[in-house]
Amino acid sequence: MSRQIIVGLVGQPNVGKSTLFNVLTRGNAIVTNWPGTTVERSEAVIRHNNSEIKIIDLPGIYGLSYLTPEERITRKFITEENPDVIVVLADSTILERTLYLVVEILELTGRVVVAVTKVDEAHSRGVHVNYDLISKRLGVPVIPVSAIKGNGVDQLLSIIVEKAGVESLVFRVKYGELEAFINAIEELFAGSRQLSSKYPPRWLALKFLEEDVEVEELARRQMGGVYSELCMVREEAKRRIGQDLAAFISISRMRFIREKILKDALIIAPLKKTEKRWYRLFYNPFTAPILSLGILIVVFLTVFIVNTGFPLTAILDKLGYTELASIIGEYSISGIIDKLFTALSNYIVYSLGESPWTLFLVNGLLGGVASIIVFIPLIFKVMMALGALEDSGLLPRLAIGVHLLLNKAGLSGHALLPLSISMGCNVPGVMSTRAVPSSSERLKLILLTPFIPCQARLVVLLAMATAIGGFAGALLVPFIYVVSFIIVFTLSYTIHRLTTSERREEVDLLLEIPPIHKPYLKVVWWFTWHYLKHFITKAGTVILIVSIASWLLQHTSLGFMYTDNASESIIATASRSLSIILRPLGVSGEYSWIAMYAVIMGFLAKELVLSTIVTATGASDPIEAFKTLGLSTPSAISLALFISLYIPCLATVATIYGETRSWKYTILSIMLMLIVAYSLGVLAFHIANKLLTIN
Repeated sequence: MSRQIIVGLVGQPNVGKSTLFNVLTRGNAIVTNWPGTTVERSEAVIRHNNSEIKIIDLPGIYGLSYLTPEERITRKFITEENPDVIVVLADSTILERTLYLVVEILELTGRVVVAVTKVDEAHSRGVHVNYDLISKRLGVPVIPVSAIKGNGVDQLLSIIVEKAGVESLVFRVKYGELEAFINAIEELFAGSRQLSSKYPPRWLALKFLEEDVEVEELARRQMGGVYSELCMVREEAKRRIGQDLAAFISISRMRFIREKILKDALIIAPLKKTEKRWYRLFYNPFTAPILSLGILIVVFLTVFIVNTGFPLTAILDKLGYTELASIIGEYSISGIIDKLFTALSNYIVYSLGESPWTLFLVNGLLGGVASIIVFIPLIFKVMMALGALEDSGLLPRLAIGVHLLLNKAGLSGHALLPLSISMGCNVPGVMSTRAVPSSSERLKLILLTPFIPCQARLVVLLAMATAIGGFAGALLVPFIYVVSFIIVFTLSYTIHRLTTSERREEVDLLLEIPPIHKPYLKVVWWFTWHYLKHFITKAGTVILIVSIASWLLQHTSLGFMYTDNASESIIATASRSLSIILRPLGVSGEYSWIAMYAVIMGFLAKELVLSTIVTATGASDPIEAFKTLGLSTPSAISLALFISLYIPCLATVATIYGETRSWKYTILSIMLMLIVAYSLGVLAFHIANKLLTIN
């Protein structure tokens, strides 16, 4: 068993510290008194992710002076009991004032995690906070939480476990003209091994200038003849500053918080107290679902049309405007990016010659970068749209609108955000489940959102639909999207009924409803960048590595020699032996190994399905490549369904593990998708075969 993690919970009075403590400990606290005082000491031991955490609720304090019993207790706990993590609370509704204690503790120790409370209440007041930016500026994790609703509590505990034993640098606030005196006194304190081993010398210098009672006594007893020199520096500082040094330090600290920490990270929007009549449509049980789903469909159709041209291109093609559909698809954002990378690849090959290393640079390295970049515009647009809905106050109302529908499947309106984001990319979709207050619903969504087809799967489906052609091809994409959502809701309902007693079948929706207002571009950008950054760092890194590895696998023979014939590669050989797996899906024959090859590569990254089939068949484009496989319409439909559902990409699997910290749930997710995908693929093949035979 790992050692116990000691955590101190610190905050100003009325920031929600007691509420958070009770939520974290589920009310199972031991209450005693701090030694030698009448001040209560509450502590509890909990478990999280196989770690044992001991949480001590420290008294509410406004600062780290040594004047009150509460301040003395907190300071002694930090300096003498050597906790692994100090969780300092700040109130999001009065962030500037409550960050004062955060900064003061950070000047004493770097073992800090900041929990910003009352985030839902702040949103309803028009307060928007860029937590990532504040975290970057403070140099420690900053976690928004709503203790009453449970939002962010699991993430806070995970960060505590992650932060335990990690020593960060103490924070340095710039105090202007006082800096020279701080540095002089800091240098003198640094010369005392006994004091500097226990306290940061700069913190001692600040407290000495403030004439802190304890530090004054420590300096008098342990600094010897240097004490008089310390006093001389302090007196000169008083003369130069011309005011009480403690007041000067306090004012400087507040100015630093306002100008260096919160600048461009805090926006307070003016809100109207009255709502327009049409807003009531979001609360009507009949109009709310229709209006909410209508808005979401329009948003996502617009995003997809701008990014790939679909479904506008499909509609125009059916109406006979084939040339116009081709132009829109060619000059969509994805089409333009593809053109740019094709031109760059051709230029590199032309400049360097067609050698193995050039092909690796173009198809392996540059191809991996292209795979990442092609998704960035889509995720950017999806997040911008959802960010605008969130900031304007519409998204909570949409969640209310679809809550009744989702509730039938054992989900709440909180599921709207993860399910919506997953249509762009499953990685941020899984990560966005952090905002779901119910841990059981969050786990369910982590397991089920990967069934939602992302942009990469959409691109594969479009190519396969075009290759199939006719009525079946036209219906393939909407058919698979409908099937995917049916699977999510059916499995969710099944899990809900199996794990919930009949008396608690309703799933609660806990939302703060802010007034509707015009979205702020800066706030929308914060929302967008938060998820885009995680896609680039998590999914992007995996996609790049996988693209390089897949190229090597496709160009290395069994004798570990380079080959430009994909059919002779290691992965192709493995695919031939495994291709029997696809026979129940109707995929057989000379080229069945290529389909298996694409399935294997699709696990690594779904966008590799198309490039794999093109490379293996030697076709000029993905549509021609799929036709080369010689699949019948039923087998093509079943293969498309299987590829859409069988396993999320490697980046999503890594994210599932990162969010659950459990191999059990990660493997369960993979097995669940494999079983569902294979079963439905076989079923789809037989049904399609019978229908086409009858016709």
